[in-house]
Amino acid sequence: MSSRRTKFETWAEVLEFCLRSKRTQTWLLRETRLKTSAIKENLQFLLSRNLIEQLDDEDIIKYQTTKRGEEALKRFYTLINEFFDLNQSS
Repeated sequence: MSSRRTKFETWAEVLEFCLRSKRTQTWLLRETRLKTSAIKENLQFLLSRNLIEQLDDEDIIKYQTTKRGEEALKRFYTLINEFFDLNQSS
């Protein structure tokens, strides 16, 4: 089985990282271990869907998860838990 993440897992990871703290692109790049082009693409996608917002924090661009992004993250985890709960028997 591949250790690569799906785009959904990557989006959830970025939303999670930006939920409690504002994060820079460099921080996200390091923590997600994505290529620069990939993190930029993911940030653009999340920005275009109003799931994260771009903030100017003392002349440093940072990203933070919006309320809409927080709701998307909750729904994502709810679906994953509902369909893939290993403690439930079918």
